[in-house]
Amino acid sequence: MGRTKWLDGLRGIAAAIVAFDHLFMSDVWHPFVSFWTDPPEGNRHLVQLPPIRILFSAHGMVTLFMVISGYAISINLLKDKNSPQFLPRVSSAIVRRVFRIYLPVLVTASLAQLLFFFDLFHWKFDEVFLADLPQPWTAPWAHINYIFNFMADSMNIIAFQYRGSLNGQLWTMPIEFRGSNVVYLLIIGLSAWRTRSRLYMLPIIAAFFLWYGNWDIFGFIWGLWLAERATAASLASSENLNAEFAMAEYEDRANPLSILPPSIGLCLGKHRYSGLKLRKCITLSRIGIPLTFVMGYYLLCLGYDGHLPPGYQFLSVFQPARWKDEWDIYNMCWKSIGSAMLVYAIGELPYLQRPLDTRLVQYLGKISFALYLLHETVYQLWRNPLRNIVYLLLSGKEYGSSGEAWVADPFSFHVAWWTTGVLLGAVAVCAAHYYTIYVDNPCVAFAKRVDRWFSS
Repeated sequence: MGRTKWLDGLRGIAAAIVAFDHLFMSDVWHPFVSFWTDPPEGNRHLVQLPPIRILFSAHGMVTLFMVISGYAISINLLKDKNSPQFLPRVSSAIVRRVFRIYLPVLVTASLAQLLFFFDLFHWKFDEVFLADLPQPWTAPWAHINYIFNFMADSMNIIAFQYRGSLNGQLWTMPIEFRGSNVVYLLIIGLSAWRTRSRLYMLPIIAAFFLWYGNWDIFGFIWGLWLAERATAASLASSENLNAEFAMAEYEDRANPLSILPPSIGLCLGKHRYSGLKLRKCITLSRIGIPLTFVMGYYLLCLGYDGHLPPGYQFLSVFQPARWKDEWDIYNMCWKSIGSAMLVYAIGELPYLQRPLDTRLVQYLGKISFALYLLHETVYQLWRNPLRNIVYLLLSGKEYGSSGEAWVADPFSFHVAWWTTGVLLGAVAVCAAHYYTIYVDNPCVAFAKRVDRWFSS
């Protein structure tokens, strides 16, 4: 089965935004909050407003990953649901998924722990997290034991407890694995239902988890529903096309107009839309779906203010009481809704898919998982020393804290950060390229071998 290319491209852009944001997120915060955040003198920047703020929406990209994953892992299984190989294929997907996610994570966590043991990181970690972490140059077995415990916590999707790690972005791994298993369960559990019944029920199930505040499960189920729609539409289109060919072959033998060009023949044929119906179809497709895309994009631009800022406060009217006015819940829930709307709209509008099919974006999609896993390690090694050196060369002053550096010399501050970002971004992409070749791809191949060994 061919891949859905635009999904790969969208995943690549989301991973690139996450990697871009994590360069700044632990030290420079104004791009991540809204334009109206206090104090006014530290905000009111254009980057804090949509549409530019999407570049600083790392948490929004995480919700986008969930919808994309739900779609990507289910689309080919759904195409095979009437095949005798359906259940073996689902079983194979479940077995391979755990290796697909956690083997690269194990390599990443081990690499980070090794670098930390040799005290090579230049990064300010959370003091609470450091209290549980063995100290550099001491107790090698304690570092190995820490990795085992971290992997165990990450793989326990029933009652997982993420305790932090040297790579903070890995908090999404148990969520990814849990959501994948929910999708597989629904694919098998609803496989005997009619397509129409599944298309009605899946949004109801997704809405229940959204109402409950489980934004990640909502995203995965919504991705499954979008895959169901795409599969049903593809099947219906194929059946209609076969019927049209059969009808055309029959009519060609008796219809003198069959020698005319196809466009004229269709206009003169008896099967045609009325003008009113056609106008309604054009109006809905040209206005409704693009508005869905714009609204989804807008929700993904919601900042990290700790509350709904001006421009988003109208959303409070629609928030379920179940969310209990907890920022961590309704922030991610609204962004999950935005991701659901965005992916739906892109799937319906081919002109939005074309930029995602370009070579550069597809390349980002190819290395997206490796880029997501590796970028923080690159920053932890070199971000602070490189930034501080550039700032010192330009201003002749020590960097100190970001607030002090900004006030003392704004020009040197910006040049230091963007120079660091360009150089380390190139390093992260290069590392992800070779990580994909020498770690990620072999992990995929190993997962397939394990599955064949169990099933033979």
